[in-house]
Amino acid sequence: MQSRLYPYLAFTNAKEALAYYETVFGATNIYRLAPSPEQAQQFGLPADADLNNMTMHAGFTILGVDLQCADAFNGAVTANKQITLMLDINNEDPASVAAADAFYAKIAASDQVEISMPFAEQFWGGKMGHFTDKYGVNWMLHTQPWSQNLGQK
Repeated sequence: MQSRLYPYLAFTNAKEALAYYETVFGATNIYRLAPSPEQAQQFGLPADADLNNMTMHAGFTILGVDLQCADAFNGAVTANKQITLMLDINNEDPASVAAADAFYAKIAASDQVEISMPFAEQFWGGKMGHFTDKYGVNWMLHTQPWSQNLGQK
């Protein structure tokens, strides 16, 4: 079977969230689509809504991981502690290790995330850290040797 899983995040204002992830997380490959008047009608948006400030669909990349997002047209956005997005990095690749270390240094210095576990060496030979962004999204930064497969299939 061929399939992929893309985290799809909902925001009160995805346009602002994209700017946050670009500034704080160094997000790249950012794109954003505003709803057309016809789509706004389908979503039940007010006729006078500022469509250029709304996001029907968007995407961005963090450390090589693609994420998708949009405005939450169907109601209020609430944070959820049930899901954590894990950025898993191959620590056998020096460029990837350097990128992970630089990423953590950037977010830690930003004061724009709440770090609950500093990115540090772990007993299994990798590094791991946990933090929550300003939107309540939980993140885990993890490095391990991919050649050892460590329980992954």
